[in-house]
Amino acid sequence: MPLLQQICQRILYLVPILLVVSFGIFMLLRLGGGDPIAQYLTLSNLPNTPEMIARLRVEFGLDEPLLWQYAVWLYRAIMLDFGTSFMSGQAVSGEFFALLPATLKLVGLGVVLIGVFATLFGVLGALYKGRIPDIVISIVCFIGACMPNFWLSFLLVWLFAITLGWLPAVWDSSVASYVLPSISIAFMSLCITARLLRASMLEVMDSSYVAYASARQIPRPIITLKHIFANALLPIIAMMGMHIGELLGGALIIESIFAIPGIGLYCLNAIANHDFPIIQCFVIVLCVIFTLANLLSDVLCAYLDPRVSL
Repeated sequence: MPLLQQICQRILYLVPILLVVSFGIFMLLRLGGGDPIAQYLTLSNLPNTPEMIARLRVEFGLDEPLLWQYAVWLYRAIMLDFGTSFMSGQAVSGEFFALLPATLKLVGLGVVLIGVFATLFGVLGALYKGRIPDIVISIVCFIGACMPNFWLSFLLVWLFAITLGWLPAVWDSSVASYVLPSISIAFMSLCITARLLRASMLEVMDSSYVAYASARQIPRPIITLKHIFANALLPIIAMMGMHIGELLGGALIIESIFAIPGIGLYCLNAIANHDFPIIQCFVIVLCVIFTLANLLSDVLCAYLDPRVSL
């Protein structure tokens, strides 16, 4: 099957996935026990009377049957209208997409860090297997894979912002203010990817075509780059799509720690306030980005290795 046809099929598969995810999150939010009306009245200092509650339920459209609420929301979401925030009264789409660039910058820097340092650590670990560089990298990667990103954030702030004063502790729109958040959000995925690349390279090193290339007296750097690294890279590319979803999910915590005005902090506040339209918008956009990122990584793998099928 041609690659383009496979890509079109994968994009079509996105439709039922989004329908299932949107329906699931819509029902879970409304059946989960949280009452946005009570939260709205508390934050707005309005009287918590039955008349006020009834009026607001009509205003927010919460008096309709759940399936009808979902149908109305789905129709508007197709038009990129995700409703109005219960707390601010502003259109969710406008606020969400205005904050999205800050999160994409953070995630983009995280992807760059994963790509560069995971490759460096993985290659060094494979080439120096069992020696000091490999042992040091293995220890660092083991600690990084076990350490939660929020705890790493506190350690980085304490060391580089408070103790040394080299970097800002909170976001101030400068490039330097993205350094600590991007390291915090990417370090766990970086360590996992480095270990995977090391294992993949060691597996390729034992293959017959590498032994044949060595027997032909091809220079070792060429064997390492062309035969070992190039073939070991496919699992890493496949994982990058998963890592993008992990980074977007991690933005919820990292943006709140460093006060980054992105969609992660925006959604975290919405969760605290039971602001359903914002949470639904976040989950749907996250699902779309995650699915497209995985599709892109699969396409790259299929392009680099014709044996791979989507």
